[in-house]
Amino acid sequence: MVTRLQEDEYDEAGTHVGNFCENLVNVIRDQMGEPIQPRPHVTDFINSCVGGKYGNGEPDSIRLQLPRMLRATYDIRNNRDSVHVYLEVPVNRADTQTAVAMCSWMLAEVLREYGASDETDDMEEVAAMIDELSEPVKTGNPLKALETSADEFDRESLVDTLDGYIQIADGEIKPDQELQILSTKKKFIALSLGRLAANDLGYIVTIGAERGWFADFVDVSPTRIGQISRELQFVSKEENSNPNKYKVPGYKVREAFEYFND
Repeated sequence: MVTRLQEDEYDEAGTHVGNFCENLVNVIRDQMGEPIQPRPHVTDFINSCVGGKYGNGEPDSIRLQLPRMLRATYDIRNNRDSVHVYLEVPVNRADTQTAVAMCSWMLAEVLREYGASDETDDMEEVAAMIDELSEPVKTGNPLKALETSADEFDRESLVDTLDGYIQIADGEIKPDQELQILSTKKKFIALSLGRLAANDLGYIVTIGAERGWFADFVDVSPTRIGQISRELQFVSKEENSNPNKYKVPGYKVREAFEYFND
């Protein structure tokens, strides 16, 4: 979850959040003396706990508070454009940060109630791990030295790459004479990089564009554009866009260059 959050892969993080919730249900069921389910039903378990069917001998934090937290976490995961649901509301960083924090709390609470109190060293190690999960990026973390601006890119290389394929005329992205000789994927990349350039020059507000915008230039269906965007790992969704807009962010431009020039 944390790795996907740091990589801005919010849909993938949602997969891990869902798996965590389902596995946690089985952990609690086992502690309550209930059978483990191959495919646990999170909502049914929550309703059973809150309704008094399960766990009446458990502390309130496990019987009531944790199921309510599970419901909120699972709802965040399900009620966004994530995993297998494909709703119209895109998942964003705030959703993922909240879900990771709530998963961390639930893990801490289960360990507090069911952990072996005499294994002090192990519990301290687990506590340190939970602290790290709760704060994926810490102030003073030496890894901060690896950070760079998500919008920064090599402008000279971008000019060299797009020369002959993309031009910006009167503030609009236009295909240049050689664009049509490219493969469909490379046309998509060139147009994405063209939008990055136009945004950097101040002509457009957002880097990303909807599938239909690309399809008009590339002469394929919007569905095919969606497939291409998923096949190219350096392409991401514009945050909070609805419908989804696809882009090559600045920090992924080098990967796009490598693919384009291959």
